[in-house]
Amino acid sequence: MASVGYEVTSALRQFSTTELYKAKKIDAGPFVTLLLTARGYQALGKQSAMPEGAAFREGMAQRLLEDPPRDEWEEHFRGEVHALLIVAADDEPRQEQLRYRYEAMIASTGGAVRVVGVEIGYPQLNDDLNHLEHFGYVDGRSQPLALVEDIEREKNEYDGIDKWNPKIPLGQLLTNCPGGRLEVSMGSYFVFRKLEQDVKGFKTREELLAQELGNIGERAGASVVGRFENGTPVTESEFEIKVTKEGDAGIFNNFDYSGDTQGLKCPFAGHIRKTNPRSDLPGSKATLMARRGITYGKREDGLNDGRLDNKPSYGVGLLFMSYQSDLESQFEVTQRFWANNSDFVRDDTGIDPIIGNPQTVNPPPAPPDIAAQRYPTIWDSTLSEPIHFSGYVKMLGGEYFFAPSISFLRTMEPMTP
Repeated sequence: MASVGYEVTSALRQFSTTELYKAKKIDAGPFVTLLLTARGYQALGKQSAMPEGAAFREGMAQRLLEDPPRDEWEEHFRGEVHALLIVAADDEPRQEQLRYRYEAMIASTGGAVRVVGVEIGYPQLNDDLNHLEHFGYVDGRSQPLALVEDIEREKNEYDGIDKWNPKIPLGQLLTNCPGGRLEVSMGSYFVFRKLEQDVKGFKTREELLAQELGNIGERAGASVVGRFENGTPVTESEFEIKVTKEGDAGIFNNFDYSGDTQGLKCPFAGHIRKTNPRSDLPGSKATLMARRGITYGKREDGLNDGRLDNKPSYGVGLLFMSYQSDLESQFEVTQRFWANNSDFVRDDTGIDPIIGNPQTVNPPPAPPDIAAQRYPTIWDSTLSEPIHFSGYVKMLGGEYFFAPSISFLRTMEPMTP
């Protein structure tokens, strides 16, 4: 443990190497971090250094998130998980080398530490070098920003911050690390969720939705997600706007919903509106997390090739990760009270069609229409009757972790059997 602590990538190194890459395209080198669960702190005999918080100490499976039962999760998520080691590199061969190196280090403990599961992410980029998730949409554009440099870049190099300012205090992401040895020893609560995507089912339903709404084409999927495939916000345009340069409207983020107060452009149930309501809910920015997802599963088809027959129904998805200073008021509010809530942000708007779980409605089970959404048939004019769109993302397992300070990790004794 202590040896890994000396290899964990510090925030300063991550920042400086990222800036170097942006300026000169020089490889930043590998990224390494180690995170612990509450059970991990207990196994290490470090209960006094364990962070507070009922959600963290209980673990994800015990929380009221309406996830599938734990016995339906993938096998390596069902048992007790103590730690998560994340290793990333710019190319697959280097990443494989790092993986085998750390697996050898773990094996050398003689069983004191063992690997219970491995997840491998593969980034997918479109022609504009933006990250895509498996449904074919630009992912990760709307991030809260805590560093002055990032705010200035958003303001001057992208599309501005006069309508939507993504600035948040650093304290929304970092919190005190109880086991740290310095006054500035900080950590962050970390959410990990493996989300399988039924791409064939989603794209088939997407086409059917377009027909149900009056043959509206790609705007049907854009209404579900909140953005067109290249990132154009549907609240800003009825049609996808071609990207001509980085920062153009295709990855536009300087918008709110003040011009769409009835959900006639972007429905209230649209995924990006549910999970970041912006002007719909004053003060909602305090709930936002730093999200860092990566797709898993390799594909031979083209993500947006227009075909249905070659799309996967399983085996691909997203490894969702997020950092925050409070699990209950950030991740759990977003998942439980926003995405899963049919009455957020307005009554009877339906659940989030991407990550919402229709089981969430107050027991006893309500009529099926309680989870349905209403989509614009005529943009900025008319809404449909309630329509069901959900069930194409399945949670296969996950856990709550804490990213401790490096000073804490370096106090750990070598692990022996």
